[in-house]
Amino acid sequence: MSDSWSAWQQPAQEKPSWLTPEIEQTLTAKNYPVNQDGMLMLWKDAETNLKAVKELEMEYRKICVAFLVPAKTEGTTNVELGGGYIAKAVTKFNYKLKDNDAVDKALDKIAKVGNQGAFIAERLVSWTPNFLKTEYTTLQEEAEKGSQDAKAILEIVNSEMLTITDAAPTLAIVEPKAKKK
Repeated sequence: MSDSWSAWQQPAQEKPSWLTPEIEQTLTAKNYPVNQDGMLMLWKDAETNLKAVKELEMEYRKICVAFLVPAKTEGTTNVELGGGYIAKAVTKFNYKLKDNDAVDKALDKIAKVGNQGAFIAERLVSWTPNFLKTEYTTLQEEAEKGSQDAKAILEIVNSEMLTITDAAPTLAIVEPKAKKK
């Protein structure tokens, strides 16, 4: 990292707002530099620890639910533990449709089954619109090139059918590739 990043380490009043006494104490305790490099190292530690703990928690949760709910069923199971405690296990399944062509063919077949087939086929699947970012990006590029149609379409999309909010940021520290010997 750049040496200029630690330039703020002059008088105390010039410390950045993120450098709380707690963070400074943690950096010092870990023998990390008290600057942006140290903060990145501290974040990386937390990220690594969080990932490990989340994986372990999920493994433990699955084991506990397996012995609390031995029959593979969907729903809520309450198990008395004693002393008034109850373990509440909620089991669910994920349902994902195959590609649209397969769904269309299956619905056509269902519609031909008995008197109820057409009615059931109509109720079994709902079609949900999905936003296609690639098409939106293409529109933006065309508008930047001067296309009046693209500008008009973007205006409608942005004002009438799309809400854009900040997503959670991602951060990664990429290790350098090992040099071949």
